[in-house]
Amino acid sequence: MNVRWHNDPMRLLAPLRSGATYRGWVWLILGGALMMPFMLVGAIAYNWVHPDAGFEGALHPGVFAAVIPLVAAVSLLLPDREVERTAARRLLGARFTPPDDDDTWNSRWRTACWFTLHAVVGGALSGVTLALVPFCAYLAVNGARAVLGHETTGVYSGWLARWGLVSGPILLAALIFLVAAAAAGMKALAPGLLGQGAADRLAASRAETIRLAARNRIARELHDSVGHALSVVVVQSEAASRLIDNDPAFASRAMAAVGETAREALAELDAAIGALREDRDETRGPQKDLADLEALAAESGVDVDLRITGDRNAVGRLTSREAYRIVQEALTNVLRHADEPRAVVELGIGELGIAEEVTVRVASPAARRPRPRPGGRGLIGTAERAAVLGGTAETDWADGTWTVRVALPKGTA
Repeated sequence: MNVRWHNDPMRLLAPLRSGATYRGWVWLILGGALMMPFMLVGAIAYNWVHPDAGFEGALHPGVFAAVIPLVAAVSLLLPDREVERTAARRLLGARFTPPDDDDTWNSRWRTACWFTLHAVVGGALSGVTLALVPFCAYLAVNGARAVLGHETTGVYSGWLARWGLVSGPILLAALIFLVAAAAAGMKALAPGLLGQGAADRLAASRAETIRLAARNRIARELHDSVGHALSVVVVQSEAASRLIDNDPAFASRAMAAVGETAREALAELDAAIGALREDRDETRGPQKDLADLEALAAESGVDVDLRITGDRNAVGRLTSREAYRIVQEALTNVLRHADEPRAVVELGIGELGIAEEVTVRVASPAARRPRPRPGGRGLIGTAERAAVLGGTAETDWADGTWTVRVALPKGTA
């Protein structure tokens, strides 16, 4: 019990010695700097209405309140999102996941609310800091003079000045506690205003649902197409092993049947994996592969600069088909989303990557990072096609170009 009462005062005084308090104070002062241009505009307008006001316009509380709507309106247009997020992380210690798409109205208005709060709260507490810190020093000096038997000096000589050695530190501590409370409150608001909103979480949930559905389709397809064939292989191979001494001819036929069934199962597995990312369930004709890239480029509706290095015949059938589908999906996305229907498609078999790798790169013009569309499966499908084969897929936006890069193992030709 004694330890608890001994520690409680230290806990109450923690904001006074916490680095987080003073980093938050810096963040609030930055808010005051953001508020300064708006206060200047308000002061000019106030002095235009009241020509004899002097500096009153820059200090009038009504001017401060009047410019808040202007701050809110301007904050919707400022490209300040990353700056505000960085400041919140570094100075407030806020933790949040930024939204995937920063150009949505939802993201804009939440960031605008944060900027407005930063400017308003920071502006108010910056003003209090500028006024109160010198005043606390003034009180301390006059308190020391009173203790030494001298008269207080300056514009104020009341009891706060006479007891300045006590009142000055108390007022300064009160200001520090106020700053700590304001910083803590803004830190708590940061995830909701600077992080992902409900729409972003819903989009992430939809993407996860699509990924889980793809895995379920893979499981069902493999069970239906390969399970029966493997059962036949097990039965035939066990029969052959039992009769290989007594009936070699039967064993030979059984093993031939095993080989044929295994080849059919492999073909079915090959086709099943290739078909898993199809959006329709209707019966499909022979699947196209890398040998059909020229035809795809000509028929896609996109102005394609096709660059191929390496021997396409050295690529395994499954990899060849999946690489074709990846290029097809990328060109479809170019047609739907790119600023111009043109793309550079580079296919490297060994030369662009390691010797046993197939590399696909599709680059198209994009003035800004493409935004994911509700229900869209293109990029998810590309990543899953690559993952099923043991490859990788990544996207990148830089210098006005959207690029899809995929690396796949060559497989057995």
